Amino acid sequence: MKKLYTLICLFLIFVLFGCPPPKARKKMPRIFALSNTLETGLEPSFLITDDFNRDEILDLVVANSGGHSFSFYKGIGDGTFNEQLVYKTGRDPICLVSGDFNDDGYKDIAELNYADQTIQVFLNTRLGSFQKTSQIIKPGKIPLNMISGDFNGDGNLDMAVTMRYFQVVIIMGKGNGFFKQPVTINVNGQPTGIVIGDYNKDKNIDIAVGLAGSGNTGVQILWGQGNGEFENSKVFKGGKQPLTVVNIDVNNDGYLDIVTSSNSLHALTTLVNNKDKTFTSLQDFASGNFPKFVVAADFTGDGFEDIAVSNSTDDQISVSLGKGDGTFTYPPIFHRVDQHPQGMAIGDFNGDGLIDIATSCRDKNLIDILTKKNMINPKPNRITQDTSK
Repeated sequence: MKKLYTLICLFLIFVLFGCPPPKARKKMPRIFALSNTLETGLEPSFLITDDFNRDEILDLVVANSGGHSFSFYKGIGDGTFNEQLVYKTGRDPICLVSGDFNDDGYKDIAELNYADQTIQVFLNTRLGSFQKTSQIIKPGKIPLNMISGDFNGDGNLDMAVTMRYFQVVIIMGKGNGFFKQPVTINVNGQPTGIVIGDYNKDKNIDIAVGLAGSGNTGVQILWGQGNGEFENSKVFKGGKQPLTVVNIDVNNDGYLDIVTSSNSLHALTTLVNNKDKTFTSLQDFASGNFPKFVVAADFTGDGFEDIAVSNSTDDQISVSLGKGDGTFTYPPIFHRVDQHPQGMAIGDFNGDGLIDIATSCRDKNLIDILTKKNMINPKPNRITQDTSK
């Protein structure tokens, strides 16, 4: 009764003073539809997409952490994929990268094993399959994440690996699918996520590293010198416990900015590139609970890059639309998926010219494919639960 009396009083105040009552926040319609699911191995996690057979159709690869394997799916081009081909790996694979490691024009796969603390390279046979090399790469103690790029300008792809104890390891490629001994670079915190880009436009590849744990947290840039050597930046504020680091041009100035996700703090942080080898950290913002992985693309076609986040405990993907000034819309647009979404990959999976999302769902051993609603492939390939509530 007391609550009703309060509401009536507030309404009378609004009317008497000419103030309209506050409007309820409009719920944004979903922009993706769950159109397809793929069975995986046990506990799928890290997910990548690339065109491995050069048919101009994207394929998918997912690390099955609990199954000590990865699954390869050849894309058909209509948003569906062939059945998985499973390849055994070391124990607990947690990261994948694609690249032409033997310079034959076909993309290969490198996978990082957390429990074994090893990296193994699987070369593309050009016949729709992969063959593991004989080399077992040992980057060091407790590797967490990795990325590939040509760091010394010799035309051969190299790898960079984040290590638990204040180190990033650089592993130079020989161009034949094999790699040299790791070289260690010390950083000023406990590195987690890693991404490459030319942040100062000197035409050399730089490395952005998320730093979490105790001590310094944020993002540190390793400025590439073009010869395989790097110069450390200071640590830029970039979230209190950044897990994922993703490139994005948030203000359309042509320079790469960065967004990080802090999983345990339910927050994301934007670092705006100042174009002088420094970054400015904006206020933390929310995009769902427990943000795990983040991807960036212009999902709406308005010329501004947006972000999608896997919210692992909420069983959903949240999409925050970029405003072009470094900030994003709130609340996010939530899309229900299967249990415990983890890794994400983005690309045009159904050939309609629009960006789609794939996410690995750990607790159901599935990959969910989310495509644009009401486009070429609007009909789902299975009956799904009603997510409109």
